[in-house]
Amino acid sequence: MAIDVAGAVKRYAAVTALRGVSHEFPAGRLSAVLGPSGCGKTTLLRAIAGFLTLDAGRIRFGDDDVTAVPPQRRGTAMV
Repeated sequence: MAIDVAGAVKRYAAVTALRGVSHEFPAGRLSAVLGPSGCGKTTLLRAIAGFLTLDAGRIRFGDDDVTAVPPQRRGTAMV
């Protein structure tokens, strides 16, 4: 199943951790999120897993919009 992140925004007070992040993770492919410390990698993964709420944007698993779906109903894991 593909995972599509579109226009993801997450702010913590005066700090913007994600600024309009968009990316499609294709189904059946291994993907990696790489970048320097503090660039938003963990924030993005926590948003995909449902452990934090985006301020703007959407997350889709296949054809299903899971942006507002709680983590226990997403069928994901994060270690």
